[in-house]
This record gives sequence, C-alpha cells and structure tokens, in this order.
Amino acid sequence: MIEWSSRYETGIAEVDEDHRRLVDLINDLDAMLDGSGDLGRVGMIIDALVDYTDYHFTREERLMAASGYAEVDEHALSHAQFGQFLGELVGGCMLEPSRDSAVRVNDYLREWLLDHILVEDMKFVPVVKTAT
Repeated sequence: MIEWSSRYETGIAEVDEDHRRLVDLINDLDAMLDGSGDLGRVGMIIDALVDYTDYHFTREERLMAASGYAEVDEHALSHAQFGQFLGELVGGCMLEPSRDSAVRVNDYLREWLLDHILVEDMKFVPVVKTAT
C-alpha cells in the first residue's frame, strides 16, 4: 500500500488530486490482491486505473503546454511509453488472468507512479506555478 505523503505534493491542486486518485486506485488493487478478491473485480480496478491514467496524462500535458513548459514533449513521451508498456502488461493480464499477472501490473504502477511524481512531475512544478 502507498501511504500518501507531503513529499508527493506538487502544490498544484488538480495534479495532486489526480495523483491521490491514482494512489487510491493502486491501493484498492493492492487490497484486492492481498485478500481473496475475485479476478473480475481486479480487472475492473485495472480498467479504472488505465482510464484514469489516460485522463490524468491528458490534463497534465495541457497544463504544462498552457504554462509554456519547455520539456512538455519529453514529458508526454514518457507518458506515452508508460501507456504502451502498461497496455502490454494489461493485455497479458487479460489473456492469462491470474493473481500473479495482476500483481505485476500493480507493482509496475506503484513504482512508476511514485518515481514519476518525485522526479519528472516535480520538474514542471515551478514553471506551472509561475504561470498561474
């Protein structure tokens, strides 16, 4: 489980709201995988994670572009690469639904999201805050 911490805060309300929602979904998935949750419910949470991640990336990229963030294209590329890899993981999970494949998706999401927030997202924070 991810315990939300102030170190994940960007100070940009909509970004922090999205990140918290993603953390909640990852924690929901983690809780389902730790218990005896059925794989159908796990699939629904993974679908929600994929959908919300796409929504968040679009919103974040628009915010960066509107603020004149110079590295928006590189940031968007990292989002696209993540989306492609996540799609492959989820596709594998759908072809062979198992607790192990869902755990792989969950582990990847958790590690990627926290690293992305702390490293990549923090780079655009000063530019967005200055522009708003």
